[in-house]
This record gives sequence, structure tokens and C-alpha cells, in this order.
Amino acid sequence: MAVRPEWRRLVVCAHLRRLAASSSPILVGPWRSEVGFEALYWLPFLRWAVQYAKLNPKRLVVVSRGGAGALYGAPAVDLYQLRSVEAVRRENVYDWTRAKVQKQMRCTPWDRDVLREAAAQALGRRERYHVLHPSWMYWALEPFWEEHRGLRHVSSMTDFAPLATPPVTDVELPPKYVAMKWYDRATFSRADAKVQEAVAQITGIVGAQTHIVMLSSGLATDEHADFEVQHPRIVRLPVRQPDQNLWLQIQVLGRAAAFVGTYGGMAQMALRLRVPSASFYESFGGTAHAHLSLSHMVGIKTHVPFLTGNFEDANLWRQIVSVPVAGDAQNA
Repeated sequence: MAVRPEWRRLVVCAHLRRLAASSSPILVGPWRSEVGFEALYWLPFLRWAVQYAKLNPKRLVVVSRGGAGALYGAPAVDLYQLRSVEAVRRENVYDWTRAKVQKQMRCTPWDRDVLREAAAQALGRRERYHVLHPSWMYWALEPFWEEHRGLRHVSSMTDFAPLATPPVTDVELPPKYVAMKWYDRATFSRADAKVQEAVAQITGIVGAQTHIVMLSSGLATDEHADFEVQHPRIVRLPVRQPDQNLWLQIQVLGRAAAFVGTYGGMAQMALRLRVPSASFYESFGGTAHAHLSLSHMVGIKTHVPFLTGNFEDANLWRQIVSVPVAGDAQNA
């Protein structure tokens, strides 16, 4: 029998009250899903959970990956210090083959092993701990993604206070730049010549106005391969070790004047960091409308421009807001 969405919230709240009744540490994670879900759902869910149950943040030990644990405001153990990039990717593929979704809908034996090792590293082998696994968030918010409930449901278990702008301490950057990331996904194919041409054109227009810092990991952490983009004003980041590579990209993104690139996780991370963005898709199949609706709502509430659309949308905006040549204005 399906669990009603309202009951899911009640069950989650009961679990959080149970955690609040103890003084033992709480292992949060391990997070091994997409950066977009981390920015748009997991971090807001945790912020709400801590406030709802009045949990002491000092009790939390976060397990994220790529250095992104620095976003949580709590001690963190990096997943890539415990497992290789290839091992994490294999577990995500296993999730897909089992459930046809690359989402942590249950705490797997692999996750439990990681949590035990993280606890041993952060707490000592004999200390008891609780677990707040991402499956709680996925289960609670699934009715929103499946379009059985609207924005009110997801808003009742999230807090979208903007993330703090992270400092950039050990990489040289231009004084002003646009962060850019073009990558292959179901909505934006590298095999499409029209997409390749549009990416080159947009990169050229942005590069004519300012420096571009390309957010590229240099690591095959998932199936989203980066586009090969060339421009004389592109600055490329050094490849860091896996446990710091994503964090470097987030640091650079947080200091950017804007983000431009593929619609998806980095655009959503830019939104949470209060960085204006313009992101693109070619076709919208293969992703949920719910994520886009929530992103627009967060952008409106936090006063952060979040523009997304296909190339036809971009052409319409250009015709409306760009300054026409005198002759064109008369012939329009």
C-alpha cells in the first residue's frame, strides 16, 4: 500500500525526534548522488531537519565527496578518502541497474560499510552513533518528484537559506569572470551539431566580454562528459585529488559574476550560492519538471536570477532585450 505524502513527513519527523532524544553522534550520509540534488534537496533538507529537531550541529559527522563536506558546517569525512572514484561510480551504477534510478533510495550494505569506516576515522571504533541517510530525504520528497504533490510539500521539509560564499585560497583567478560548464546529458547531447555550434557561439559572446573559468573536474565521476570548448580567454583549473576536486569547482563558482552552461547540477549549485545563471537544454526529456519548478521558486524567493531554456528561448530573449540596428528597428 502506498504511503500518503503527509504520513511520510510524520514518519521523518518521528525519526528526527528519536535522534534528538539521544546525545550520540549522527553520521550524515554517505552522499554519493548528483551535485544538483545535494544543492537543491539534501542540504536544504538537512538544514530543516537540524532546526526542526533542534539537533546540535556538533553531533553531526558528514560523509560527502570531492571536498563538498565543507558546505555542511559540520565535521566531515570525504568519501573519496575511503573509496576510489571508480568504486563510488560502480555503486551508483548498481543502484541504477537495481531500481532504474541513480538515487539513494535505501541504505545499502556498501553505504553501511562506508559509514562504519567514517565513524572509526572521525569518532573511534567503539563509539556508538546514529545514521541520517539520504534515503530519508529521497523517500520524504518522492511525492514531489513524482508530481503527486506540489511545492508546498517540498517546502515543508526544506530550508533554502543561501549557502555561504566559500573562500578561494590557493588558485589564481581573474578579478572578474564567468564560470562555465558544458557537459553531456540526456537533455543536451554532445553528438548534436546544433548543440556544439550553439555552445561555441555562446562561449564566444561571453569571452568577448570577460574571462571564462571552465569548471572541469578532469575525473570520470559519472556519465556526464565535458564538452571540448576552446577560447583564448578561457582559464582552466588545475586537476586536484578526488577528495578536493569538486570543492575547488564550488569555490570558483561561488566567486563568479555568473554561471553559464548546461542546465543541471552546477546551475542549481550556483543558485544556492547566490550566483546568477543562464543554463541551457536542447530537449527536456530525461529530467523532471519538478526540479526546474523548484529552482525557479528558490530563485524568486532569494532574488537570484535563474534563467534556463532552449536555444529558441534564448533567441526570443535576444530579440526582445538587445539593442537593434536602426534599420532593423524600422523593418521589425
